[in-house]
Amino acid sequence: MIGLMIVPLLLWLALGLAAEASCAPPEPLPQRIARADAVVFGRVMSFEGGPIANRRALIVAVQRVYKGSPVERIFVSAGPGGEGGGAPGQVVATSVDYQAEQGSEHTFYLKQHAPAGFSTDACSGSHPGDLDANERAALGPGAAPARGPGGPGSATGLDRIVAVAAVLAALGATFVVSRAVLARPG
Repeated sequence: MIGLMIVPLLLWLALGLAAEASCAPPEPLPQRIARADAVVFGRVMSFEGGPIANRRALIVAVQRVYKGSPVERIFVSAGPGGEGGGAPGQVVATSVDYQAEQGSEHTFYLKQHAPAGFSTDACSGSHPGDLDANERAALGPGAAPARGPGGPGSATGLDRIVAVAAVLAALGATFVVSRAVLARPG
């Protein structure tokens, strides 16, 4: 009787271990860096999809760029193949999806699919937290991300000064024209 109970338990354990062993042993750090189009440190701000969020579709605020040139805010598909395969709009989960929680910080090893569109997975080298000592030695201090086009935070101090000067010039021109029109004999 006990033997009959052990067989299903062993089968369950064997299947469970096989399902979790979907990544090959990690590549050496130089190969992981070379394979990535970009390496960044950032915070998961949200998931795409509103109330029924697609947890494979991360919106990441990039804090530091170590390789590549991602902008301040990027889209990261957290599974292989960019959109995850299947029909358009279909979410397909895989055993190598990268897991992240909203508000958590991660080092992402990314493949680029569009100017601000990237993908990662559990086998890429991405991990929670900042770079470790070996990564920091290989990648250096990194840099601030490039400004994204448009949106809040994209204007520099010089942009704001030029905008204020243009508004003041327009107001001054309006004042001069209105004074000239009012001063005409009528």
